[in-house]
Amino acid sequence: MGIKHAARLALCALTAVAYCTGCGSDAQPDEAEPIGWGACPPGYSTAVQCATVDVPLDWNNPGGSKIQLGVNRLPAIDPVRKIGDLVFNPGGPGIAGTEYVAAEAAQPGVFPAGLRQRFDLIGYDPRGVGTSRPSVRCDSTLPHHTNQFPSSQTEFDDLVAANRAFGTSCRQGTGDLLDHVDTVQVARDLEALRRRLGGAPLNYLGLSYGTEIGAEYARLFPDQSRTLALDGALVHSQPAGTMSYYESIAFEDSWNRFARWCRTAADCVLREQDPSSILDDLVARAKQQPIPAPHCRPADACRPAADAVDLLTNIQAQLMFPDPLPGAGFEGWPGLATLLDRARNGDASGLSTTVHNDADLAVGCTDSRADFDTYPALQAQQILLAIVAPHTRGVSQSYSYLARCQGWPTEFTNPPRETTAEPTIAPLIVNATHDPSTPYGWAQLLSTQLRGAVLLTRDGDGHTSFFRPGRTQDAIVGYLIDGTAPAAGLVLPD
Repeated sequence: MGIKHAARLALCALTAVAYCTGCGSDAQPDEAEPIGWGACPPGYSTAVQCATVDVPLDWNNPGGSKIQLGVNRLPAIDPVRKIGDLVFNPGGPGIAGTEYVAAEAAQPGVFPAGLRQRFDLIGYDPRGVGTSRPSVRCDSTLPHHTNQFPSSQTEFDDLVAANRAFGTSCRQGTGDLLDHVDTVQVARDLEALRRRLGGAPLNYLGLSYGTEIGAEYARLFPDQSRTLALDGALVHSQPAGTMSYYESIAFEDSWNRFARWCRTAADCVLREQDPSSILDDLVARAKQQPIPAPHCRPADACRPAADAVDLLTNIQAQLMFPDPLPGAGFEGWPGLATLLDRARNGDASGLSTTVHNDADLAVGCTDSRADFDTYPALQAQQILLAIVAPHTRGVSQSYSYLARCQGWPTEFTNPPRETTAEPTIAPLIVNATHDPSTPYGWAQLLSTQLRGAVLLTRDGDGHTSFFRPGRTQDAIVGYLIDGTAPAAGLVLPD
């Protein structure tokens, strides 16, 4: 889920939109016709190639209107030993795989060398995302920060009205696509992409929300894969309220682990203090009046003052990567302590960042909407979350769907359901034991729903494992290259 914030990892090398001009057309190609790869826009490495792939707007009406998926390709370094294509999706919803592949082309090292040697890397932008056309577009002048935690019927009514107005702007800016962005449609697009890539069995690496795409693909097309690596498990069988409950517990757990580390760590500026008390005070202050962010600049996508939801949302994002990621917007745990210290001294600039990801909300409202539409029901959820997450208060991506999808103007096209997929290969599911966004229990649950799946556990902190050098990353790379999952029950150190 929260990997949407990690898009900055790829954006550090990118400033333009990477799609191939002239690669798409209004003609309807045969679904097995090879992709017409071409040059990317100026400013990109010449090593990467770009294209678009036409797919139906609505897979329930495959002969109807078409949309375009944006894709790119970075050829394998060792073509003689090349295994095939590896399709990559970084999650979100709403994050573009093409950005990561373009970043690898510009500055190698985003992906492990073993994958670069043996695979053509295929960046995949789901429908409505990144270089895909049309894209999900909403009116950015409308408020993005209506109170998600209403404390009265009037505040709830205001929330619903704001959500409806924003959703209506999304419909006006996006068109009919807004009704067709659920994960079932996305998984069918992935199969169309596989066929256009030549029809070989799929090699797929999905992170966070990308795991839901992979699991849905395994359900719909159980015999079309060679490898499915799913890192940071998201399980669609859970109702939205259940998801927010467990994500809140995971966020609180990660915060508590950070706080314990910080009390004694030499590189924590809050050592020998109580970080949880500091956080509680900050949240209380921000509820009364947002904390100034004097160094916020519009180019940084931040707000001039941070409210309580801003603070907690950014803290969850920073907890996802315990080690700093220079240039990617993640300070690591030592940096998070510094940001907290600055905020309590009146400067919340580092915790005021906002990520306006319209596609995230559009997908969330088709996949993970609440099954209630009243203030008392949302209030009951808030009370429950405050009990299980007394410091982090239930703020999470899952909760944002509960609140921000109230009044959303599209149908709930892909509600949670109990399903079992029976792929003919062994998918690899990977999760950390203390992930602040996708709880470990979700990976355990997903491993029971994908028959034959192997769960690989990283005993440690942070969201997803693929971009963390170490034994878990090595195991993922080995699986993708060899096609053989590691031993069942394997637990690797952080």
